[in-house]
Amino acid sequence: MLLEKQIQIQVFVLDDNGTFDNIGEINQFDSLIWPDKFNGYGSFELWAPITEENSTYIKKGNILWCGGDNAAMIEIVKSSIDDKGVKIYNVKGRTLEMLLTTRAIWGTYNGVNKYASTIMYELVNQHCVNPTNTNRKIPFLECAEDTQVGPIISKQKTGGEVYDALYDLGSTYDIGFNVLFRPRQKKLVFEVVEGVDRTIEQSINDPVEFSTDLEDLLSSSYYSNDQDKKSVAFVQGEGEGSGRISVISGDNTTRGFGRRELYVDARDLQSQTTDEQGNTETLTQAEYEEALIQRGDSKLAECKVTETFEAQIRVFGDIQYEFGVDYQKGDKVTVRDRELNVVVSARITEVEEDFDDEYALVLTFGYSYPTIMQKVKQQIS
Repeated sequence: MLLEKQIQIQVFVLDDNGTFDNIGEINQFDSLIWPDKFNGYGSFELWAPITEENSTYIKKGNILWCGGDNAAMIEIVKSSIDDKGVKIYNVKGRTLEMLLTTRAIWGTYNGVNKYASTIMYELVNQHCVNPTNTNRKIPFLECAEDTQVGPIISKQKTGGEVYDALYDLGSTYDIGFNVLFRPRQKKLVFEVVEGVDRTIEQSINDPVEFSTDLEDLLSSSYYSNDQDKKSVAFVQGEGEGSGRISVISGDNTTRGFGRRELYVDARDLQSQTTDEQGNTETLTQAEYEEALIQRGDSKLAECKVTETFEAQIRVFGDIQYEFGVDYQKGDKVTVRDRELNVVVSARITEVEEDFDDEYALVLTFGYSYPTIMQKVKQQIS
């Protein structure tokens, strides 16, 4: 295949026996969709001919790496022959953040008045990197230095997947997490990231603006949905009947049609808990109520206005900005699309590289402020 941007797909074996080996390279393939997400894992898809060489490398559990920071594990392999006798593999899997779905939170985690990133690092360290039971350790995984991003919060979590807890924290507090692939050092690095503000509204960093006026956008789509929107949450914790401890989170001043209420049963949050090591911890009344408020905020974040803007960016020729140099996944940039009547300053939540007959770079921008369209109309009109 001939692409304007070439790519090498290297194949690694990582296993519980301490193996971290590069076993070869997939040189023959028809198409590849390669994702990189700001918060959590992305899903890749590969189409390649069934050959003796490809059959050696395309096996479930093997790791594919195309350079850069992210790699992905092969999880699904489908072999087929079409009506012309052409034999082909269809291979799917997820980037290495999926490893965090394989560990559960044992006991109860309590984090009181800590940065959101600190809580995320502690969850991964306790259950994936340095667990009490060493059988639970994820091979080759370590934590990056905590740069203390996100707000200071309190978090109590009993059970569930480590990944789900991390994803909820990232979504609620607008931060992301990744598992970085470091083949030379033979290690995986968990990190929490914030992204850089490169919008035109700020003056600290060099701004990045994609625009139909400058022919940066090859195609685009806008989606908005407020069916699940909630504005205020009534949260109830431990206790019975009228004696249950209750708090309100969100904007309790909203009224009329704009008020959309959510009930949150947070009975699982307890003022006295025991961790995996058997240590008992008791929260003060204020700390417990703050934990309930945080739970309400987290549930409200799941019920916000959903707005996404997806655009295919021109990457060859006379371009203004180069991906990986002028902007990265997780950065906030400005996009101006007069055809869709949209101007957004939004975070790049996903980067998808398509290697087919032609190379394409697709960016997904995510944001959640219901006033954005009002501002857009004022700017364009």
